[in-house]
Amino acid sequence: MNFFKTIFCLILLLSAEMPTMADSSYEKEIFKAADSLRSIVPTSDKEKLKEYNQTMDDNWSLFSKDKDDSVPVLVRILEQEIESKEPNALVLMDLTYFIALSDKKSERVAFLSKVYQRIDPEKPIISSNSQQFFLLSLYMSYKQVPGFLKQIDDKFLQTEATAFFIPQHVVNVDGHAQRTHLYGAYGKESIEHLLDLLEKEKNLKIKRSLTSILRRICTPICAKRIGKFLETEKDHEIFVNGTYILLDNAGPEGKEVYLKLRPNDLSAKTSDYFKSEQDYVRNQSYEFLISKIEKKFGKSGNSFSKSELKEQIEQMIRNKGASRTIHPLDLLQSDLDKDFLIEKLIEARRNCFLRTNQHGMQDIDINNLILNALYYRN
Repeated sequence: MNFFKTIFCLILLLSAEMPTMADSSYEKEIFKAADSLRSIVPTSDKEKLKEYNQTMDDNWSLFSKDKDDSVPVLVRILEQEIESKEPNALVLMDLTYFIALSDKKSERVAFLSKVYQRIDPEKPIISSNSQQFFLLSLYMSYKQVPGFLKQIDDKFLQTEATAFFIPQHVVNVDGHAQRTHLYGAYGKESIEHLLDLLEKEKNLKIKRSLTSILRRICTPICAKRIGKFLETEKDHEIFVNGTYILLDNAGPEGKEVYLKLRPNDLSAKTSDYFKSEQDYVRNQSYEFLISKIEKKFGKSGNSFSKSELKEQIEQMIRNKGASRTIHPLDLLQSDLDKDFLIEKLIEARRNCFLRTNQHGMQDIDINNLILNALYYRN
């Protein structure tokens, strides 16, 4: 009797230990997989590159087997790594990006931000994996991590990020495009931040980039500061960008500022351009913009109720700013509150920056056209 009792107790004890042993085995596999990243170095050898890519794919497959177990282990690995004097850049980036895509716990974002700050984009292994670094940065920006705008300044504005190609969209994403998406995805706070940078910046290339980005994200709050900036601006490209901001993003406030503008010492080319825009500006009104939209998109065949249109707008926001059902005139000619529409369209525009393709940028331009007309409404 005692013999059977002993055997039974032993079976229970082994059964209780089996999950722990299995967990320990899985944990060891995760540590081994993370460690394999340390042997990956930049290369132009196609066979070696294929091998490295397979290693990284296999790692993610392993991590994905049980994310509830793997993510805490990966966090521990990163905690150890950032304490190192010379942390491995690929370990930091790859594990952080996996956690970012896999873990829904918002409290981990602060930790991921801490890890992100230790990633040096000028390391060859990061520049050779520039697309993954950009996508991780886009995730951080969209989360509106406090202070992250300064990270974009340092890693993507003052430093020129390595371009990458997206075959499925047939698009080359260069340094300017990357910072455009990053500042855009951060949202409204980017506007004042970029205006502050623009007023202090001396580098011509960076000033051109800043005004180009502001063309995508400005609102009427930009009007006075852009007008003051243009009073003394000599570069033709920057002056044209500033003009577009005032006329396409700033509503009646932009029109008023532009008509009062008295720029100094313009080149003949820029002076001619400035004068040529005067008649266009004077004609700009709500009716003028509605006519422009009708010529471009035709008339709407929709007849949404208020509640239906609200749902369509929310669906567009959830779909990263894309809609196949809403016509621009549906929004402009609806009875929905103007301020509500402006707020929702700015939210939809922010989400468009999550799409790194031409369709995303086209939707941003359409969004800005609708917003500008709304600024003129009533």
